[in-house]
Amino acid sequence: MSVEQLESAIKALPPEDRAQFVEWFDDHRDELVAEVADDVSEAQKAELIRRRQEYDEHPERFVHMDKKSLDRMFARVRKNVATRLSSAR
Repeated sequence: MSVEQLESAIKALPPEDRAQFVEWFDDHRDELVAEVADDVSEAQKAELIRRRQEYDEHPERFVHMDKKSLDRMFARVRKNVATRLSSAR
């Protein structure tokens, strides 16, 4: 199954099932991407764990964004990266 097929299947789930999947995926992320995780240094792993713990303990410190806001933010990031890459050439 391709990533695109997985994406379609996940988007087709009812909202409650999608939320359940996201929770399951977060709980099993490390074992699912173990090969990629091996490329992460111990310092990076410790930092990721620290950040996740901080979020779990203090979610009020974080900015929560809806999908539209996230899409706009990532569009700006993509545009900035494209601009920097083209000016570096």
